Amino acid sequence: MGTLRGSRKIVAAVGAGLWLIGRAARGMARRLVAGDRLAQRQLADSLPLHVWRPLRTLLPLAALAGMIAGIGAARLLALYNAQIPVQSALAETLLRDIVPLLVGLFASGSVSVALSSRLGAMSLNREIDALEALGRDPVGHALGPALVAVLLSVPIHMMLAGLAALVGCALPLRLIANIGWAQWAGFAFSHEAAGAMLTGMAKVLVYALIAFGVGGAVGARPVRSPADIGRRATTAFTAGLLGIFAAAVLWTALA
Repeated sequence: MGTLRGSRKIVAAVGAGLWLIGRAARGMARRLVAGDRLAQRQLADSLPLHVWRPLRTLLPLAALAGMIAGIGAARLLALYNAQIPVQSALAETLLRDIVPLLVGLFASGSVSVALSSRLGAMSLNREIDALEALGRDPVGHALGPALVAVLLSVPIHMMLAGLAALVGCALPLRLIANIGWAQWAGFAFSHEAAGAMLTGMAKVLVYALIAFGVGGAVGARPVRSPADIGRRATTAFTAGLLGIFAAAVLWTALA
């Protein structure tokens, strides 16, 4: 019985997240087509928050993740003379699996928390009621600009984080396995690596939408006190992590 109730909650949460994503996209599209200057200003404010500001932390994390993967591969290369398969698999794994998951986890810690906190604050300050009284769609107003910014961040974050990881990986390969940048770049920028990058970008898109849907669904719940906002942010972060890891496992199993 408990399992059934848990399954219903998961299905309801997924449905709520998808509904919010669709409604936010539709509402934002209508506002932009109508030439809503407030929507344009909100989008301009959302771009630094969801696209540019996270790069200050995301790129060093990606470089460090690349170093960790490079150390393991370099130690393997120091023991076995299998440079071609190891380097090829390393570049593809970084771009197809490691970097997308890292970007997704970062999105869970930023997008879902930011959205749940913002919606909670708006609900507590009666801003949602005010928007409805003015005849505005609160979902399109509150979530539409953030959705556009999150979608724009997907290719930017994936490409820059992937490049940072590849550069970070080159250092231990050079120091431990004596593999120069030119040789590593031949594998890091090959056709196979480009295909892995595209797959990784598709994963990041899924992870970002999971983080967005979770943040929106959790933040849309009624808020009774300021303490609820902090609890909802924690819930959104945790649920986002679980959703992204579940999607990563399912993708890997079906690939």
